[in-house]
Formats: sequence, structure tokens, C-alpha cells
Amino acid sequence: MTAREQDEFALPELFVVVASVDDATAFAPLAVRDPEVRPVLVATGPDPMGVDEALDDLGALAGRVLLVDRPDAGPVAEIAALLPRLDSLVDDDRPAAVLVRGGSPSALAATQVAVWRDVPVVAVPVDGVPAVEAANQAAVAALVATQDARRVPPEDVRVAAATQRLVRERLTSGDGTRIVRLPTDRSRRHLSA
Repeated sequence: MTAREQDEFALPELFVVVASVDDATAFAPLAVRDPEVRPVLVATGPDPMGVDEALDDLGALAGRVLLVDRPDAGPVAEIAALLPRLDSLVDDDRPAAVLVRGGSPSALAATQVAVWRDVPVVAVPVDGVPAVEAANQAAVAALVATQDARRVPPEDVRVAAATQRLVRERLTSGDGTRIVRLPTDRSRRHLSA
């Protein structure tokens, strides 16, 4: 292993949950090396192998692939299969932050696990989604709002800030990318008022 590769592995990990081919297209720009954080693309969703293939086609390799037992069984089965797998992955690898997009069952499950494990979540909302996904996005935003920055290690808060920077710099859309931010102590008090 070269010194550059060793330095890259010393960087804190950012788990990027890629739950669909649309997510792969949106998140592929994050696979480029960054000086503050090491993005690890996690291919998942109802068709993780299709997501992995889409990432490969975009030149963005998945660092992890989380399979579901019955991909056509629907969102409840997807969440039921992914919750323990995501929990084990987050608990074992302890990323410094998790990035999710939209309101897929995978994004909701990843957010639940990360919040439970006190890992900062950065969420990128998607406009014009079906009602169920919009409700899931609202649940993701509500879960992110419950995170207490005082319980998150300072280095993880720095990674969450670096993640927000990466999203702003690399994930641009015509109408501008919105981010659901990890609340600071001040914004958390404001939310409860």
C-alpha cells in the first residue's frame, strides 16, 4: 500500500447510501477523492446489484453492497431486511456520517440506524416524488432534526460539515440542491420551541 493510499484510509468514512439507479447517477460525483472525508458508496435498495452496475458504469465503485433476500417483496420487506444489515454495518464500521437521498425505504432505514447509533445524517431531499416517498422524506427530516449535536463526537460533526460541503460542490441541480442539516444546539432549541 502506498503512502497516499494509507492517508486515504486514515480519513473518516462517509457512508453514501445509494438505493436506486437515480441515486447512483446523483451520487456518482461523490466517489472522487476528497481531502477531508472518504466517501464509501453503499449499493442497496430493492436491486443492489443493478445499483452496483450503474455505479460501475459511471466510474464510481461501490465500497459495500447490501443485498435484500426478496427484492420484489416490497418496501416493508426491504426495510425489514435492511435494518439489521445496516445496523451491523454502521455498528461495525462506525462511519463518521451517513448521506441519504430522497425517501426510499433504504434511505429511511439508514437514517433510523444512523440516528440510533449517534452517527450524523445528511439528507438530500428529492422533489416531485410519490406521496409515500414524500412521507418517508418527511420522516427522514424529522429523524435528522432529533439528532443532538452535543452527543455526536466533534470529529463526526466536522465530517457532517464536510459532507454538506461535498453535496453543495458536487451535487448541483438546476434548482440548487437542498440539504437537511445536522442541527446545532441553537437550531435544536428553536425546533422544540
